[in-house]
Amino acid sequence: MRNDLWAEATQDESRKLGLLMLLCLAWLIPGLIGHAPWKPDEAGAFGIVYHMLKSGEWLVPTLAGEPDLTFGPLYYWTAALFANLFSWAMPVYDAARLASAFYMVLTMAALAMAARELYGPTMQRLALALLIGSVGLVTHAHEMVTDTALLAGYALVLWGFALSARRPNLAGMLIGLGVGVAFLSRGIVPLAVVILCAALLPIFQNWRNRRYAYTLLIALLVSLPFLTIWPWLLHHFARSAFFQWWRVENIPLLAKFSITFARNELLYFLRLLPWFAWPVLPITLWTLWGYRARLLRETRFQLPLLFFCITFVFTVLNAEARDIHALPVLLPLTLLAVPGAETLRRGAANALGSFGIMTFGLLGIFLWFSWTTLMTGHPERFFHHLLKFQPGFKPHFEWLSFSFALLLTILWLLPLRDSLRSGRRAVFHWAAGVTLVWGLGTTLMLPWLDHSKRYSTVVLALKRHLPAHYNCIGSAGLGEPQRGVLYYYAGIVTTRSERAEYAAYGCDLFLLQTDPRHPNARPGQGWVKLWQGSRPGDKSEAFVLYRQRIAAR
Repeated sequence: MRNDLWAEATQDESRKLGLLMLLCLAWLIPGLIGHAPWKPDEAGAFGIVYHMLKSGEWLVPTLAGEPDLTFGPLYYWTAALFANLFSWAMPVYDAARLASAFYMVLTMAALAMAARELYGPTMQRLALALLIGSVGLVTHAHEMVTDTALLAGYALVLWGFALSARRPNLAGMLIGLGVGVAFLSRGIVPLAVVILCAALLPIFQNWRNRRYAYTLLIALLVSLPFLTIWPWLLHHFARSAFFQWWRVENIPLLAKFSITFARNELLYFLRLLPWFAWPVLPITLWTLWGYRARLLRETRFQLPLLFFCITFVFTVLNAEARDIHALPVLLPLTLLAVPGAETLRRGAANALGSFGIMTFGLLGIFLWFSWTTLMTGHPERFFHHLLKFQPGFKPHFEWLSFSFALLLTILWLLPLRDSLRSGRRAVFHWAAGVTLVWGLGTTLMLPWLDHSKRYSTVVLALKRHLPAHYNCIGSAGLGEPQRGVLYYYAGIVTTRSERAEYAAYGCDLFLLQTDPRHPNARPGQGWVKLWQGSRPGDKSEAFVLYRQRIAAR
């Protein structure tokens, strides 16, 4: 009898985990393929990947002819490998973006195992639902950005620390692997985060033991190849690039972490977190309140609480206020939210579940209505309003996107009959709602969104207006994403010419990226405008091509 009950419980747990895996796939797949590299981060990252594929030079990340060592090479290597493997079946940029899916799967798996180790075997599902339900994660998780690899590295580190008391050998290997992935993704700052965490954990008595010390020794040995091989190769074969990476892109990162920057950015991130980490943040606060007497005594709280404090401080001290820098904070917050979600009171669970059903239901209806309007042209007023945002867009029906969106909607509707009185069920409903809205937006409305975000139209128009013969193209104002797409779509590599006079550079063409709302005197006298263009509906960014008057005669 007891064995039958145990087998039934195990089978039920496996069934629920299988359903959650399907939900995770439905969350992960939409938005990965079917669109060109988007601004601001994807276009620059893809420019580096495309250079690796075209030139075969993998040691030094290079963007449009110039070394770009802002981040480590690991994500670009992975994206290039996926592009080599799958570019026969899809555009090369879609194949490269599969690297983000790989690192997000690794992140989800490692974080689920960390939750299982800290809180018990049934908590891995709750951790996954909390993670994919985080509002701030969903967009960046589907972008071609190095931050997905950074998240995977941090998640492996958290799993390793959680496992250290029971299996120090495996824990050390996981921490070492996580350190290597994080270091090769974003450089010295993640390394400093992990070292600081490892050094501060022994403040708590639970971590002052031989197993923990042995874990750190194994982690050091495993991480050494990641920390030394690529920098050594860079120093040996591209010494100037090595010093640029070390002196310009790494050491100043630590130097800029100062109180001055903290004062400037603290308010930004404090305002960001309530929506970026919703609903993980309020559930975490409930955990902190409900377990306040045990927070500093139990390992399961000490690790995520300390890791959150360290990552949040490093996030605030970053000199650039962008929401993508807050992604690492979501990992420890998710772990801290797990016990709170399990013990959430019935009223709070009902409120979260009902708010999610109402919010995502209305958003889903709006997205279906918008798509129907684009397909039918009615109501005409709303149809013209949608096209006003995307000038030149021509709606077309896609069976695959429609079928996937319809399936997502049906799957979201089916469990609504269930009660929302438990925190666990409310969290799953919320994760399903995020999946629904993201899935509808990136299937039904993806062509409409991609029309203005892609650079292919404007770059190809620029290419058509290039003279048959010219010496070189100087440029000013071009960002890294723009340089990347110019290289991919048109094979254009410009010479940076940021000064007032450009003739000294010997280029007879000049490309200016500017804001058309504000007059720009560059490039000055002696140049004649050949062409001006911008992305559809983009009123803040324009490209202007000039030619020297002498060359025009």
